[in-house]
Amino acid sequence: MNIHKKILVVDDDITVVDLLTDYLNEQKYEVLGAFNGEQAIEIAVKEVPDLVIMDWEMPLLDGIETTQKLKANDTTKNIPVIIITGRMTSSHNLKTALEAGAIDFVRKPIEQTEIIARSRSILLLADYYKELVRHKDWELTNLTKTNQKSNNAVGELIELIENIMKNCSSIDHFTQKELMENIQLVKLNLRNNTWEHFQDYFNKVHPDFSNNLLNAYPGITPEELKLSYLLRLNMSSKDIAEITNKEIHSIDIARYRLRKKFNLERNEKLQDFLMQF
Repeated sequence: MNIHKKILVVDDDITVVDLLTDYLNEQKYEVLGAFNGEQAIEIAVKEVPDLVIMDWEMPLLDGIETTQKLKANDTTKNIPVIIITGRMTSSHNLKTALEAGAIDFVRKPIEQTEIIARSRSILLLADYYKELVRHKDWELTNLTKTNQKSNNAVGELIELIENIMKNCSSIDHFTQKELMENIQLVKLNLRNNTWEHFQDYFNKVHPDFSNNLLNAYPGITPEELKLSYLLRLNMSSKDIAEITNKEIHSIDIARYRLRKKFNLERNEKLQDFLMQF
């Protein structure tokens, strides 16, 4: 059943909108209609459909301009777009549509079998990608927790060595100082390497997150960006506290300050907000 899948059909010709609506309704898709680019953007931002099927030639905003605006909006940028056209059918036109952000290109007159097959394939690929990202997020979360446990174990070992050194009178002052300096260096490298490893993996899974967030909120501090990474993975304050070696109360305060910086309403979830970037 495809009833949970929502498709926005955009064409200034009501006959085409009605025809595609009939085709897609037969497949149990929920269909929304728009008759120009501005209307399409308004509906897409509000409804966030799973797919947009849009005519190239339309008044106010054509399909290419509308696609570019959808791709520039954080709310709609990941919605796949199929461009349909009766006249712009050359390979150059196809290149233009793909460069604008469209994922596919269908020529008019529209064949029912073709548009259904293309729509189904794109929706399946979108679902696969979302599931892949969810799985990668799960891997990243578990990797972070595992690394933190390892770091805690190393930290306990270092602490034990430090205590032995303090209580051992046979170690001369120079040797003790050198050992302490090396221990501090190990601690620093441990913290830095763990975060760098996490950051590298996170950026592979979500390559645009940092830039998008910093472009929208350039005043974010490095610590707030780090917290945003962890919240993007839907981690709880307890998990974040364990990973960052901080008190849960400190994490809650940091989350509150981050919400204020993002100007979030009381009913808006911080994690859901960060998922947009």
